[in-house]
Amino acid sequence: MDEQNLVTAQENASLAADKVKRVIPNYLLEKEGRLVEWYGRLKGNPRTKLLMLYGFIDEIYKAVSVLTPCKKGCTSCCHIPVSISEVEIEVIERGTGTRRNKNISHPSNYHGRPCPFLLNNACSIYTHRPFVCRRHVVLTKTSHWCNPNLANTAKFPLLKFSEVERVFQAILWEAKAKPMDIRQAFGN
Repeated sequence: MDEQNLVTAQENASLAADKVKRVIPNYLLEKEGRLVEWYGRLKGNPRTKLLMLYGFIDEIYKAVSVLTPCKKGCTSCCHIPVSISEVEIEVIERGTGTRRNKNISHPSNYHGRPCPFLLNNACSIYTHRPFVCRRHVVLTKTSHWCNPNLANTAKFPLLKFSEVERVFQAILWEAKAKPMDIRQAFGN
């Protein structure tokens, strides 16, 4: 793709990033601003807290979905590394009945390899998908730049919520979680 098409895609993504706060309901933006405080009051184990955070993230991203080409059947992001933690592995195991590998494989370059839960061009664990999958939202008009061969070849604005990130990191710290790729835990 020529340089002008890249510049246009980047400009369109920047415009979409500017619209994000206008499409998210105010009550969700206010809740996101108090999320660390909310986390401090939560009772339960890290898995329970993570499930509550997932529910909040899903609300935000549902509002943002009008700005993204991310739709069921588009699986490019299912071919990039997917970092998960022990607590997320537990969520997947309990939610799906799928058991992790008994022997965790050594880290590898998983870029371009499909996620083990990608079946028939859809995420078979969508309700139980990890944090990184929940927050991975592109703001370009098309999914062209999501292709694993093009991913990381150009810079685009990313959708990030600082309080969501802080709470997720606090959950990982509380769970003493060490990250690995989903393919290490559940792949062949």
